[in-house]
Amino acid sequence: MMNPDPKQLISQIPSPFLEDLLEISSTIRNHGGEAYVVGGSVRDLILNKVPHEYDLAVSVSPEEVQKIFKRTVPTGIKHGTITVLFQDRSYELTTFRKDEDYIDGRRPETVQFGVSLSEDLKRRDFTMNALALDLQKKILVDEHSGLEDIQNSLIKTIGNPVSRFTEDGLRPVRAIRFVSTLGFKIHPETANAIETCKLVTAKVSPERIHDEFLKILKSKNPIGGLDLLRKYKTLELFTKTKLYSADWEKHKNGFSKLVQTTEKVKLAYFLTSCFSEQTWLGDSNVFFKELRFSNQRTKDSQFLVKTLFLLIQQREGLKTSAGLRTHLLHPVAQYAGKKELWDWCLELSQLWSAFLTEEAFWLTQAEQEWTKNPPLLLSDLVIDGNLIREKFPDLPAPKLGEVLRSSLLSVLQDPNLNSEKLLLELIRKSL
Repeated sequence: MMNPDPKQLISQIPSPFLEDLLEISSTIRNHGGEAYVVGGSVRDLILNKVPHEYDLAVSVSPEEVQKIFKRTVPTGIKHGTITVLFQDRSYELTTFRKDEDYIDGRRPETVQFGVSLSEDLKRRDFTMNALALDLQKKILVDEHSGLEDIQNSLIKTIGNPVSRFTEDGLRPVRAIRFVSTLGFKIHPETANAIETCKLVTAKVSPERIHDEFLKILKSKNPIGGLDLLRKYKTLELFTKTKLYSADWEKHKNGFSKLVQTTEKVKLAYFLTSCFSEQTWLGDSNVFFKELRFSNQRTKDSQFLVKTLFLLIQQREGLKTSAGLRTHLLHPVAQYAGKKELWDWCLELSQLWSAFLTEEAFWLTQAEQEWTKNPPLLLSDLVIDGNLIREKFPDLPAPKLGEVLRSSLLSVLQDPNLNSEKLLLELIRKSL
């Protein structure tokens, strides 16, 4: 059985966080209280990971915390949480508490303060998150075999899993997320409770499910969590969309190629593997709306999918410079602007590789074409609407846009045509 040295764990906390945490601990001790670093940050230190944030459990009341520290924010004072600020860094300090009377499947109706650390640890979700580290005394507290479960890579609730999940319907989704982020397995009894408590999970707000879903997507092992979301039909509790098309099994392994890519590419890939090619746009509109995705996230991922399918259709055309300008560089420049154009092209190549399980053969030639800075947008043309009106006064106003667009199409085919004389000649011939 692993038995990590608390001194070693403390030494792994990077500066300036360690100094802040030591100051918080000693300040509370000087006021007759106890303070422990708790939860996910202790688990991460044991796993040799650098924690993203540090939460503390303290014996003093929220009101005392506000008096003791200069800069505080009452983030969750009803539930005993005060955020303490050090420059641009923040730490949540939560008074030891016992949760009682869960009614809405999400938050305790009443909270009892003034309990012991042991009572406080009992109320937590999983054994691996019920560890407490005393920085002053250099002691690690493990009253629920959390270390053993971490060693065995097990996600296991404290006590009866059905009781824990009935208290808070988000816990089953967090368990699924930890499969992806930690690479752990869910203990069989805990896994069975996910199915049993689905009606409680259905009470969770879509915003919270949205956050957990994104954390799964951004993890090193999205397939683990996504497969479990599918198995337990968790997302279906929040959306009427038909999820997981017949191609899911064929495409899901493509996620392993997208570990180093951006969130929008992973989201786009989820759309390509989860919905059918015929109905993906309408289905994803419903999915994004019901799961409270921002308009920008929705538009960006949908643009990537739409462009990927167009590129696949135009596969032969992508073997020529004119085809690359027309089918890739122009639409991307039009959507994302020329400044970010190449980043988006790289993202499309990653999507192509994951979806088709082959390298994007067009990428090198596209880069060569991009570095030449060819005209790609109407604003790159040497002529504009005013000049066309001046040279062709009889041209009906509705036709002006059409003439400009056809000029751009000609220039995308051959950038050498982007001269006033040649374009005006082309327009003259077309009228």
